[in-house]
Amino acid sequence: AVDGVVEFDVVIVGGGYTGLWTAFYLKQLAPQLSVSIVESQFVGFGGSGRNGGWCSAFLPMSPSEMSAEHGAQAMRFLQDQMFATVDEIARVTQSNNIDCDFYKGGTITSASNAAHVERLHHYIDDWHAAGFSDTDMSWESADQISHRVAVRSTFGGMYSPHCAAIHPWKLVTGLARTVESLGVVIFEDSRAISIEPRRVVLERGEVRAKWVVNALESFTSQLPAGKRKIVPLYSLMVATEPLSESVWRSLGWTHRETFADGRNMVTYAQRTADGRIAFGGRGAPYHFGSSISDSYDRHTTIHSRLEQTVQEIFPQVADAQFTHHWGGPVGAPRDWHAFANVDVATGLCAGGGYVGDGVALSSLVGRTLAHQIVDTGDALTRSALVNHQSKKWEFEPLRWLGVNSLLALTEYADKAEQRTHRPMKRLLALRDGLLG
Repeated sequence: AVDGVVEFDVVIVGGGYTGLWTAFYLKQLAPQLSVSIVESQFVGFGGSGRNGGWCSAFLPMSPSEMSAEHGAQAMRFLQDQMFATVDEIARVTQSNNIDCDFYKGGTITSASNAAHVERLHHYIDDWHAAGFSDTDMSWESADQISHRVAVRSTFGGMYSPHCAAIHPWKLVTGLARTVESLGVVIFEDSRAISIEPRRVVLERGEVRAKWVVNALESFTSQLPAGKRKIVPLYSLMVATEPLSESVWRSLGWTHRETFADGRNMVTYAQRTADGRIAFGGRGAPYHFGSSISDSYDRHTTIHSRLEQTVQEIFPQVADAQFTHHWGGPVGAPRDWHAFANVDVATGLCAGGGYVGDGVALSSLVGRTLAHQIVDTGDALTRSALVNHQSKKWEFEPLRWLGVNSLLALTEYADKAEQRTHRPMKRLLALRDGLLG
């Protein structure tokens, strides 16, 4: 831990993916820089150490949304960078002996009713209209989806090759070892209470630097100035015991594709390298004042619902034990737009806004921040991530009412779609209108 006043060229606040990738690329671009990371708990304590392990090339915003805000060329550049980032993570982990169970088997979204079919086709059409092809995003028949993963019922689904399954804890700790070998100094048990131009004030000391990088993501909301910048949305997970070979033979899933169901409320799953199903989803309530607490990581109702969902989708695991239950917050800016911001005048930098898509996106954000700090002039320094400013979330209690209303509307829409097999367009339009 930091004790007293120390000085570096760069100090990064947050020992998760964003901070570690920023440090890694700074050392690649400018090895002479002295770089430190300060972390309030331990490396990987936040979402980086406990996520669903989707190393996905997809952004929180759709191609049409990105094009509407930044233009088609900027959208295409950023999306191509995301495609390349998945392979870049494979390269970095392999060359630095980081064994994080990386397996690029692509990703599936299965339609379990006719409403899902319509929505997924619309999403694929959006990608194709933006100039992408079936090699990036395609529809697969029910037989094709069932051949990949033997779900109880499917109407077909969406497949993309641009995703890998990873073990999040192995990746974050492997990155930490790698950056330390490059000379980065990591201070754990060093909570930041203020991030200011050229310095970070800690509970027991201070770090001074030319560049100060806020890599806290959802935990930015715990700083006095950050409560309206990013909202912490809780995502919870369960994992089965290691399943038998006979169960896996009945399931298929031989290529470890990441898996989602086509409902509106986010779900995500993977076949882990040690033979479990790890399954997660949203739906946990937003807590007043953007609060974060260890007690929120466990929610009996949501965890039980996740177990039931696993058994509904994969009846082969009806008798399996669920041995792990956990959760944590993801960071959501008001417009669902990630950012990699650098202010040369003050030295203040920030990266985040992943809304749960941070495994790969954090790497691109860290690389983008590093190129800006070193001033390489690389094309990344002009991407749509750079110096994006989201509008602030509403004051409480409007924020609490709004976010939890969004969750309730989404859950109701899913129940109605499952019952009627018709997309709840008006209800979802109301939800999207609230999101603004």
